[in-house]
Amino acid sequence: MKNSKSVAIFLIAAWTIGLATSVAWTAASPTKVTIHVPSKSLAIMPYYFGKDKGFFAPELVEPQLVMMSPPTAIAALIAGELDFSSTTGAATSAIMRGLPLRRYFYVQAEPAHVLVAQPEIKSIQDLNGKTIGVTALTDAVGMSTTMILKGNNIDTSRTTQLAMGVTDNAIRALTTRKIAATLLAPPYAEELEAKGYNKLAEARAYAPLSFIGLVSSTETVKKSPLKVQAMIAGLYRTMIYIHNPVHRSEVIQYIARYHNIDLALAEKAFATQMQSYSKDGTKPRKAVEREIEIYREILKIAKTFTPDDLEDMSLLKKVQDGAVAQRK
Repeated sequence: MKNSKSVAIFLIAAWTIGLATSVAWTAASPTKVTIHVPSKSLAIMPYYFGKDKGFFAPELVEPQLVMMSPPTAIAALIAGELDFSSTTGAATSAIMRGLPLRRYFYVQAEPAHVLVAQPEIKSIQDLNGKTIGVTALTDAVGMSTTMILKGNNIDTSRTTQLAMGVTDNAIRALTTRKIAATLLAPPYAEELEAKGYNKLAEARAYAPLSFIGLVSSTETVKKSPLKVQAMIAGLYRTMIYIHNPVHRSEVIQYIARYHNIDLALAEKAFATQMQSYSKDGTKPRKAVEREIEIYREILKIAKTFTPDDLEDMSLLKKVQDGAVAQRK
């Protein structure tokens, strides 16, 4: 009994804003968890910011962010070589192919990505016969690119989507003129626009696809639910902090330093990205249903799916309930 009280006292002290995962999830030092990220854009920024601010430490997890292509990450996730992936789009394609993955947290409720093109390309129609860079053909970047082209009556067979793996490769290909356009998140889109590249279309206007969140295998959740809940709690704490207007200046300064850009550009990029961040780790069910329709259409999948086939919000609900209870 005495030991139990000691553990409880320790945890209450550690979880400063009341996002306790479980008394059972204790360790002498944080457990390292590997997480795939496709870039260092502002879509991904909460992972980096939360880690640098120490928001995961109270949950006794230490994120190890690994950059790789979405398809490679999904394969590694299934093989147990990664604990988590941040790419909800590629995970959706995998789930629809029958792989045992789920979304457990939404960093973004909708996309902030923009189709950015070479300076001489003034309209989407100018992309006919051109090559467009995407991180992967079946992740949210590839899917959104297809939806943008279709939405502008472009025959997708007359363009080429080239899988670049990670965002850095796509930017390099654009700036060396190896591709005509690519879909980019803030602050990259704003940086290139300032250099004369053209923004052609916002992804959110064509498809409410999820780009970034927290994905894991159902096997990982079955074996280590507290580890997953701990990651969710750290992300939840991070998003609450970022959404608080009191911290806006701090976050903008962090972005400026991290991307080596001026404050004005950092503020512009952050304002764009904030429109897409989820406020509580969830996404409206209707939007998820629309996502399913888009993936089924593009991937030509006959089987029906519901949001419950893609996501499991039960652990996030526990985190949220714990936060509410602590505030009372």
